[in-house]
Amino acid sequence: MQITSGVIGCGNIARFHVSGLQKAGARIAWVCDLNEAAARPWVEAFGARYTADYRQVLADPAVHAVTVATASSTHRPICLDAIAAGKAVICEKTLATNADDALAIVQAAERAGTIFYTSYMKRFIPAVEQARALLPSLGRIVSTHIRAYQAWGDLWGAMPAEGLFHTPPGGTSGVTRNYGGGILTCGGSHILDLVCHLLGRPHRLYATLHVPAGRDYDLQAAALLETANGVVHYEALAHPLRHIGFLRDGWDERIEINGLNGRLELYSAAWNQVDSKASMLVHYDNATGRATEFRYAPASPFDRAVAFFCANIAKGDQGTQSRLTGYETDELIAHIQASAAAGAAMAVAWRA
Repeated sequence: MQITSGVIGCGNIARFHVSGLQKAGARIAWVCDLNEAAARPWVEAFGARYTADYRQVLADPAVHAVTVATASSTHRPICLDAIAAGKAVICEKTLATNADDALAIVQAAERAGTIFYTSYMKRFIPAVEQARALLPSLGRIVSTHIRAYQAWGDLWGAMPAEGLFHTPPGGTSGVTRNYGGGILTCGGSHILDLVCHLLGRPHRLYATLHVPAGRDYDLQAAALLETANGVVHYEALAHPLRHIGFLRDGWDERIEINGLNGRLELYSAAWNQVDSKASMLVHYDNATGRATEFRYAPASPFDRAVAFFCANIAKGDQGTQSRLTGYETDELIAHIQASAAAGAAMAVAWRA
């Protein structure tokens, strides 16, 4: 069965979703964006219909699935309307700008039985898939270090006078208005998802945030997360260092999982350079004393994720990724923010 899809939102991230849909063999019937100029190239490339009103996409009975690639602040109404219209949904992360909205979305999808995915595509990085397969070889897992260091420029100095990272007096910055926060939300959300994916839901945490004076977004988030698979040392950092990381390109995202029988070390490439840069995994086996490197050719995890989503939508099956994925990350973000504000450890109150 060929999937007929609509793409809602034509910003920077949408090109990765469109590429995935195209390679998965989906028919793109509608392209929706408030800015027609942003949508026009894809309208022409796919012979799709254009609209500025996403409800026109949802009203088309020929559309099986929609990709929601708008800012996170708009996800709740679009996703709820798509669920009510009986469409399968692929939604860009983060699912919402707060945990309450994320919960409302996934509960609606659960009640309706809608196939619903939050596109945390780093689950589909080949090195991550290999790491998950090798986890049992580690024996008891006792400690994990996971971090996202992203080169955002020198935001630690004076606040930008304009743009996404400018917080006007008494107002809201663009990054908080559109996405709900700074590095914790925009960069750290992916690795919080990987904590849940690889180690299970944390049940307790203690966190700190650095929010520069006069701003409404964080540049550093750090937390200790307690899981059934040991403690997780978590950090997300926006930094100005241009040549750090295993590829010396300023991107320094890594995972180290330590078990009593071995260790996994995973190094990922920048999310927007996945067509030219690849991730790497190192597996140390204590029984043999051997370390094995797994090196991969560049392979877009967006393409791999969308292929998985489309295959399941075609079968009418949610598959192995839960509808709750986006909620889980948004709930952890909310608890990290609450713990940092209170200066205290807290249990994670999972509501779904």
